[in-house]
Amino acid sequence: METSGPRPGRREQVALAVVAGVALLVAGRLALRRPSGEIPLLLVSPTPQAFLVHVAGEVLVPGVYRLPAGARWSDAVRAARGPTFLADLNAVNLAQTLRDGDRVFIPRQPEPVLSSGAEENEAPAGSGRRPALPRAALDVNTATAADLEALPGIGPVLAGRIVEHRRTHGRFEGLEDLLEVEGVGPRLLERLRPLLRVR
Repeated sequence: METSGPRPGRREQVALAVVAGVALLVAGRLALRRPSGEIPLLLVSPTPQAFLVHVAGEVLVPGVYRLPAGARWSDAVRAARGPTFLADLNAVNLAQTLRDGDRVFIPRQPEPVLSSGAEENEAPAGSGRRPALPRAALDVNTATAADLEALPGIGPVLAGRIVEHRRTHGRFEGLEDLLEVEGVGPRLLERLRPLLRVR
């Protein structure tokens, strides 16, 4: 005669349930625990990146320059060692902000437009009188720094050098003497010839 007792299948089911519960508990704790050295990526603020711009035109050293984020046109011109004496900075917005890949072009000052007063500048034949110089011509031996500054290609620094050279070395005997002033080259002198005179 067989004795009654707990069914073997029942004991196995209870044991499996206990093991499964322990496994789920361990897995949950591991999932919630974060390694101590891990830093959440969302807490890292982005660092402003530098970018490249192409600086061309009337600057001393044209080229491609790396500028910091938030840089403006004035920063690009400064990176290119500044403008030349022919640069027309009034034609651009130096406060404009830049982006990666921008091109900064500094134009040249426009050529001076002389009034066509041919009849006024011509002397009557046989009069023995020299033709009058254009009304716009300045005498370099009497012009002030402000007068010279109004000419194309001459800024305050170069105007001061011309006046200082005249004060130190005496009057200019000819327009070619201007080549002795630092910053005056043959190209600039040719542009200034119609606007200057020597008495």
